[in-house]
Amino acid sequence: MPVVKDRVTKMRQHDERFYLNILSENESGSWILTLPPLLSAHQAELEQMLGRVFSGRPSSKENFALAQQMSMNWCFSKCKQFGKQLEECWSEAV
Repeated sequence: MPVVKDRVTKMRQHDERFYLNILSENESGSWILTLPPLLSAHQAELEQMLGRVFSGRPSSKENFALAQQMSMNWCFSKCKQFGKQLEECWSEAV
């Protein structure tokens, strides 16, 4: 099984914003999810999970990085439920 780092390198060749923009942060500190159409139909599920984990916790770089990792893991898992690789989920959006 390839390491995540290997997958990130391969995807960056395809789409530079792919992994880090799954969850980004605007100027006011609000989190923004960017999901492909296949996954965006289930965005509320990811939002609820992030809300349960981070509700009431201080805003910090560490918490944001953890939320990004959790979001990426959720995307991997959700794509797998659909019988697709993560790259396939995103390639349908471009």
